Amino acid sequence: MHKTLNNKHENLVIITAPSGAGKTTLIKNILDHANSQDHKVFLSISHTTRQPREGEENGKDYFFMDENKFNENIASNEYIEHAVVHGNLYGTPRSQIDNYLAEDYKVLLEIDWQGAVSVLEQYPNATSIFISPPSIEELRTRLEKRGLDSQEVIEKRVQGAKLEMEKAAQFRHQITNISLDIATKNLLNIIFRENHG
Repeated sequence: MHKTLNNKHENLVIITAPSGAGKTTLIKNILDHANSQDHKVFLSISHTTRQPREGEENGKDYFFMDENKFNENIASNEYIEHAVVHGNLYGTPRSQIDNYLAEDYKVLLEIDWQGAVSVLEQYPNATSIFISPPSIEELRTRLEKRGLDSQEVIEKRVQGAKLEMEKAAQFRHQITNISLDIATKNLLNIIFRENHG
């Protein structure tokens, strides 16, 4: 079983981007396309100890849990990777990913670069993609327009993004999200290349 799974690891698609680079919208476009084409695609849902934002649903956006439960999961080796991001714990559940890979799904993983590096150590054949904003200035503007965070949090995210963008070279594919339309097409080509000629 494990040997067969190894051949399917390239169906694990790791997507990393700084906050505000448009990753969530791009992934939504990929899922919409997959549904319209009957592609088997599953977006892995992370566990987190952070509070839900307005409009977020448990089990759809994240599995929200307290720190005790999260630590129990760490102890039972449930996570491929886990990290502290902006003061909250995030983890990628192993069983969920392996189950969907075994069923021939493309499994999308939306995680930060540290998590991505950790996952690539365990799934070296996974497809890794880094999405960058056109510039740091543009990123700051997008974060401010989004209106989700305080100025202090935005500044923290911008500083974090500068560091993250230095790691882009560690990923097999890099996309600069200048236009949502073009970035979506580039992503589709990478993920479903066997279906595009």
